[in-house]
Amino acid sequence: MRIAPFLAIALLAGCATAPTVSPVEVTRYRVDNVERGTISIAAANAGDIDPVSFRAYQVALTDALTAQGYTVLPEGQRGAMVATVMIDTERSASSRRSPVSIGLGGGTWSGGGVGLGGGVSFPIGRGRPREAVRTTLAVKIDKRDGAGVWEGRAVTQSVRPVGVSDDALAARLVHGLFTGFPGESGRTIEVK
Repeated sequence: MRIAPFLAIALLAGCATAPTVSPVEVTRYRVDNVERGTISIAAANAGDIDPVSFRAYQVALTDALTAQGYTVLPEGQRGAMVATVMIDTERSASSRRSPVSIGLGGGTWSGGGVGLGGGVSFPIGRGRPREAVRTTLAVKIDKRDGAGVWEGRAVTQSVRPVGVSDDALAARLVHGLFTGFPGESGRTIEVK
């Protein structure tokens, strides 16, 4: 059964590359009666958002708004309301050593009840470069005349391998933002 230790090391190495994500912190504000109807989705900071990333948020928002009773119109059409989306992402590099290491050690025991020991360990392979990401999703729903109906902000932090897609993160933030929609005005909650 010498294969078992190597299998365990491979499993640990595979798990170590998964992103770690903190809970989503959500704050919402609303009027007394949050109306439903036709709605379009627009980016507030379109020039600053990668179109592929925005598409992930747009898909997640379409699903969430539809589940809340809105009729989401195709891009380019104006609804009775507009959901303006702002996405802010702060990234910082974080290199990480390999999570798997092998240790060698030894010890001696003297007859007087004193033990001495020592050891050395070294990592196996190289760690993947990772990045710390703080993402804020803000959505504001206004009537066509500009009257505010609802707004919310969802914030989370994650540490993940460089180059991981934003799809899962977009879905997580949107889910947090619309959990218990429209929510208690002015209250901050945590969604896991």
